[in-house]
Amino acid sequence: MYERIFSRGKIGGCELKNRVILSPMEETLGQASGEITPRAVEYYTAKAKGGCGLIIAGYISVMDSKLSGIGKSGQIHLWNLNDRRAMSVLAERVHQYGAKLFCQLHHPGRRGSSKYNDGNMIVSATAMPSKMHGRTELAHELTVEEIHEIEDAFANAAEHAYWAGADGVELHVGHFYLLHQFICPIRNERTDEYGGSMENRCRIVTEIVDKIRERTPDSFAVTLRIHLFDEDGYEGELSIDDMLEITKYFEAHGVDAFNFSVGSANRTGSPDIPTGWRNEYLKRFKRELHVPIYGNNETRTPEEAEQMLADGVFDFVLLGRAQNADPAWANKARAGLAEDIRPCISCNYCVYRVNAEDKQIRCAVNPTLGREIDNLMPLQHGEGTVIVIGAGPAGIQAALTLAERGFSIQLYDKRSELCGSLNLANKAPNKYRMDRLIAYYTRQVQKNPNIEVHLNTEVTSAMLSEFESMNPYAVVLACGGLPIVPSKIPGIEKGIASFDVLNGKVKMTGKTVAVIGGGMTGLETAERLADDGNKVIIVEMKPMLGDGIFVYNVNMTKKFLSDRGAEFKTCTALREIRDGSIITEPYHGKFISAGIQGLRNISGYIDLKTTEDEGPAEIPVDAVVLSLGIRPELGLLDELERRFDRVVHVGDCTEPGRIGDATGAAYQAVKEL
Repeated sequence: MYERIFSRGKIGGCELKNRVILSPMEETLGQASGEITPRAVEYYTAKAKGGCGLIIAGYISVMDSKLSGIGKSGQIHLWNLNDRRAMSVLAERVHQYGAKLFCQLHHPGRRGSSKYNDGNMIVSATAMPSKMHGRTELAHELTVEEIHEIEDAFANAAEHAYWAGADGVELHVGHFYLLHQFICPIRNERTDEYGGSMENRCRIVTEIVDKIRERTPDSFAVTLRIHLFDEDGYEGELSIDDMLEITKYFEAHGVDAFNFSVGSANRTGSPDIPTGWRNEYLKRFKRELHVPIYGNNETRTPEEAEQMLADGVFDFVLLGRAQNADPAWANKARAGLAEDIRPCISCNYCVYRVNAEDKQIRCAVNPTLGREIDNLMPLQHGEGTVIVIGAGPAGIQAALTLAERGFSIQLYDKRSELCGSLNLANKAPNKYRMDRLIAYYTRQVQKNPNIEVHLNTEVTSAMLSEFESMNPYAVVLACGGLPIVPSKIPGIEKGIASFDVLNGKVKMTGKTVAVIGGGMTGLETAERLADDGNKVIIVEMKPMLGDGIFVYNVNMTKKFLSDRGAEFKTCTALREIRDGSIITEPYHGKFISAGIQGLRNISGYIDLKTTEDEGPAEIPVDAVVLSLGIRPELGLLDELERRFDRVVHVGDCTEPGRIGDATGAAYQAVKEL
């Protein structure tokens, strides 16, 4: 099964047991000194153990803060013998499972920040490119001597990687980091030997490759991560034809393989982006290059991967978030268990945690991601019955974890189907990946002999005596939350609940609809309304839409809505709902938000949009939809705690949040209950 995926392959002198590669990502699991931690080692080892052929450990700093070489707090370093020694542990662990290891070497350049570099000014090819005035931070323009120092740092890191036992390196020449800043004419206005012609702009990369070759054997693979094209909105930026010329030049200079991404907001796929949208771009590079290529392509299932290999899209399958969601992706595919692969939903919770919140990586659907070392020991065996009230993400994760421990689970939900609010999250256009998660959870629950499901059953106080007769070991309350409806706003009773729009209870077309609240549910409700032919006006008190959602996902949703004539009003509060209109007013409250900080961290130059209204405004609308968030619902908690010895509460009923918040909290709450 999947013969192409599980055929051997070769990159330079490195032979791989299959065609599955872990895409390099920022995981920020390093320690303050920069050495790779046991936590990071087990994060990567989980994929090797799960059958992946090549692990690319991502985002590794090659030099210290003097020339602003640190891109993020928690970034792994390869500077010295201590870093090498720590990395050797990872190489040993990865090789234990027959996988190979590459180290991705990185310098942030202008995309760095002085806050990570002891206050030192960031560096780049050019201090302030003329076409980027007002859109980027001033940088120190590197001297030729400093360029050579950075080149030596890359070569030094590669030598450390080799002696640590790695099988190759990947130079990060994409994503507008330092090396890309040199090869891109929009960002490089130098007039010396490192600017101007294509060969000069590429000189820093070719000189790094030469210096690495001098320090490592020929069998040690040297690869590049690079763009297919820039698509950053500037006149004269690198096109696909330019990148073909550049990659051919690098290939002739001895580069062993290319890992392709793109420079646009589509670089990190959102739930709306279809699988394989880069096929034709990748095929063109594969036709014209003579070394292996691979690249992110929103590939999620073994069927998709096998077909792309058959169609000549690439030589290897690059899976990042897919293997974060399920580290055993490869082993399950090989065993014919594709339906049991926990699906990535492209929510980018993992990327948001690292880039917006400056925290360690986590996954919405895999509660052990980044915490593998905490869960190396088998789960403690349990006996008896556990009652779980609520079959949303938190309740299902709790039930599956408890069932794995050996408990008998009685799972109750008042709704007619499993997965709770996930059955609303799939109602906006193009959210098919959420359908996959619903199908996965449903399958895992239904096939588990330790879980008995009771749908259409609302747990009330009257049922608790029946529960007592079961003598349960514990009770888990995961019943979800209730919509927030602020009673002090005049006319609020005229509002329609967003859930009623998403579940189809209320349908509209050809109307002007105000959606109050621009969080995830509000945006998805707006998408549904806009796709049904309504004019949508989103009203949000914060200075941004989609706080708590990865910026690329928000941008894709905003584009979808803008293309359908939607209006966005941020820093705007609802004052009153009238018949045929709403009254709004400017809101200038204080917001301390990871999402707002994340815009600056991720994009660097994005300004928060504020309302232009100076006073109360009346906006004609035909309907008002309320999406103001969820409040906890713990009505049963006191009585449960009086009647039962062990009671835990998780998910929206306790602290409303994202899917990852719910599944992570549920797993942690019940794994040692």
